[in-house]
Amino acid sequence: MVKRRGFTLIELLVVIAIIALLMAILMPALNRARELGRRSVCMGNLKQLVFAWVMYADDNGGDLANGIAGNDDGATPPTITGWVGPVDSAATQPTQQNQIKTGVLYEYCKNPKVFKCPAGQVGHYLTYAVVCAMNGHVIGSAKTAQVWAGNRGDVTRANDRIVFLDIGVVRITGEGSYKIHYDQLKWVHPPPVRHRDGVTVGYADSHCTYWKWKGQGTIDAGRNDTWNYTPPSNPGDPELEDLLQMQKGVYGRLYTP
Repeated sequence: MVKRRGFTLIELLVVIAIIALLMAILMPALNRARELGRRSVCMGNLKQLVFAWVMYADDNGGDLANGIAGNDDGATPPTITGWVGPVDSAATQPTQQNQIKTGVLYEYCKNPKVFKCPAGQVGHYLTYAVVCAMNGHVIGSAKTAQVWAGNRGDVTRANDRIVFLDIGVVRITGEGSYKIHYDQLKWVHPPPVRHRDGVTVGYADSHCTYWKWKGQGTIDAGRNDTWNYTPPSNPGDPELEDLLQMQKGVYGRLYTP
């Protein structure tokens, strides 16, 4: 009789250890690959939204779509409608997508999935925002300084001006455009960090890119949803550089007292 021999406990533990080691090596690479895929889809969405934004302006004498998402002046029917409707993050997916459809840009981009980044918060089906300087909220002296745009004719150096960015969540009630100070060294909304501690942005000339934040304080403020974050004011500080990069992208130039 031939006696069959199975794995010993030591051999089994060695196999498990090898599998665990391989998983530890492969998982970071797989996560990076998945994030790159999400980022590519996100930038494709941003490009489509910018095209819709441009087409709306072309059809309306250059006037920009209202950047305050969900804005309604109280009239019946409303005489002012946002680029998307008032989206409720607590609503079901079909309801949120129907709310998106009430905005003026949906006519030019009839796919609700374009309005959500794959890396966005679960249950939120609108993860993009128009920046305040593109016919959104007026912050401080931005309008009088002529860095706030209501018409495409106000947008100089379109390749330097951000229109959309991925904030990763629905922010509608009273906060319908992405806000940042122009004349103060200070954020308003938290820095977006949905993409591996960085943000995807879409410019007025329709090109899109990805920024990775340099300062750990910027990343922490984004992760902790910190509003009105004030970075160190030391020249060359990475957190200050992050703020200035966003201010320049939103307003086209930096504030000069």
